[in-house]
Amino acid sequence: MFEGHPSTEDFQELLRGASRPVRRKSNAQVMRHLLSGCAVCRDHLGAMGWNQVGSTFLLQPKADGFQSGEGTSTPSVAETYDYGQAFAAAERAVSAFLTPEQPGKVSVPLLVAELAELPAGEQIRRVAAGGPYASPALARALVERSHAIRYSSASDMLQFAELAKLAAEGCSAADEGSELKLEDLLARVWGQHGTALRVGGQPRAAEEALATAQEHRRLGTGDPSLRAWLLERVTALAIFQSRFKEAVETCEEGGQIYQELGESHLFASTLTQKAIALLYSGETEAAVRVLNQALPLIDHEEDPHLLLAACHNLIRCYIDLDRPDQAMTLYGETRELYQEFGDPLILLRAAWQEGQILRDLGHLRAAENALLRARKGYTEKGLAYEMALVSLDLASVYVKLGLVAEVKRTVMTTVPIFHALRVKLEILAALLQLQQVADQEQQALDLIRNLNSRISALPKKPSVERSLSEGQPA
Repeated sequence: MFEGHPSTEDFQELLRGASRPVRRKSNAQVMRHLLSGCAVCRDHLGAMGWNQVGSTFLLQPKADGFQSGEGTSTPSVAETYDYGQAFAAAERAVSAFLTPEQPGKVSVPLLVAELAELPAGEQIRRVAAGGPYASPALARALVERSHAIRYSSASDMLQFAELAKLAAEGCSAADEGSELKLEDLLARVWGQHGTALRVGGQPRAAEEALATAQEHRRLGTGDPSLRAWLLERVTALAIFQSRFKEAVETCEEGGQIYQELGESHLFASTLTQKAIALLYSGETEAAVRVLNQALPLIDHEEDPHLLLAACHNLIRCYIDLDRPDQAMTLYGETRELYQEFGDPLILLRAAWQEGQILRDLGHLRAAENALLRARKGYTEKGLAYEMALVSLDLASVYVKLGLVAEVKRTVMTTVPIFHALRVKLEILAALLQLQQVADQEQQALDLIRNLNSRISALPKKPSVERSLSEGQPA
């Protein structure tokens, strides 16, 4: 029995063997002491490595069935709470977290390297066969491989996510250390699978995969970081599907978890996603505030792509708010970051954005050159949707230059593209109208702005570069 505050040994017994009969009475006393709100002991738990979120999950009593009102007395938690259930849950969770993973017999990097050299069908056959491939460590490595190639190949990203899922589904609870940890692993591989499906332009299948991931997470250890990780992926899908209100809500939920865990960089990731959802929903000023909150929290060394995504979308905010001077200043500071990636699609997006800024600053011939360069690059890569959008910006430059014939010719190149995308007839009609008013600057520019906003709301097509404008999680 303790006096004053429980000792480290008391806490260890509570967390490691809470349901053992010999300790049940003393554990109940420790639990009651913690439920009294003792800050000293919560700090003690933190020093032992039991973080604030974990201790909250452990110590929060179920409130169902407790109601207070005038003329009624509410029993205290210590009098009514069933500690047995809490002890059992605590023991399961702590045991799952503390159980070490079983070491594999074959080098995981070697297995991944061997798989990478095989044709897709043979990769699936080998991993589905199990053996050394039925390994939690391999499943996690394949998730990492899928994530690492997200900007270079959507098809390979999906293939490695499929392999990760197969590897995890071939594992037993003993392989991972417990049933709960195996559920966590399955949640992670299904989450990556859903992300890869989204990047590959299969939103409906992605939604189903992420729902499966959430169900596995619910059956797992309750790891809050895994919950936040999945919420980021649900958010990215919601942005892809233009469900911006839902995206903001899931961002805030995931961000709160990261804040409680002290993960400021990951919190910045959710802020960036939230800002992108706000930007696409028309709340541009709010998006600027959120991005300026996120930028100081981003670890450039850990995730330069997140920094680029935040800066890129802040530049877009300034363009949309007709603040080209601020857009150009930030673009100048970000130019080296665009070059650092060396990705052709990201560089094309930078050229496109440069053309928009130069247009708004009045440097029309320089804007024309940048936009022609971007349009040529998109055309060569077969990205007709992007090419058509750049053409609209190019048309706005020609309107300002008074080049009526160039306006009409440029707009005509977009008509078959938007027709193939099966846009609404009103959009096609607006394109034809734009040709008719090409010599009336203000009316033509208003039409182009209206077209841009309506086309931006169209269902998105898969494109590797869109991770910059959808807040794909890092």
